[in-house]
Amino acid sequence: METPLLQRAKDRWGKLGSGFYAAVLSVVVLAASGLVGLLLHLPWLFPSLGPTVMLFFESPEQKASRPVNTVVGHGVGLVAGALCLYAFGLQDQPSAPVGGLTALHASVGSCRWA
Repeated sequence: METPLLQRAKDRWGKLGSGFYAAVLSVVVLAASGLVGLLLHLPWLFPSLGPTVMLFFESPEQKASRPVNTVVGHGVGLVAGALCLYAFGLQDQPSAPVGGLTALHASVGSCRWA
């Protein structure tokens, strides 16, 4: 399921064309996400967004690039993050970028049930 633009880039420049296509579209999507975050004063860029965007544009025909896999994968990451937030008792603490990185943020031994 290649897009016509990707196919033209591959035909014209080979592997360099597909890499250029993926790089340009990734930069556009990440810049748009960053702009939305700036306009809303909320972080819209997160660590897993870059690899996800690159996967979508570099290999759109693979099963891993399906939207359902992305939604499920990010959902699992969200649930794991929320579980860790409550397991380590950080729900009432300011985030590390706002309140500074403390021993409570970094320590595995800070779990309330330990």
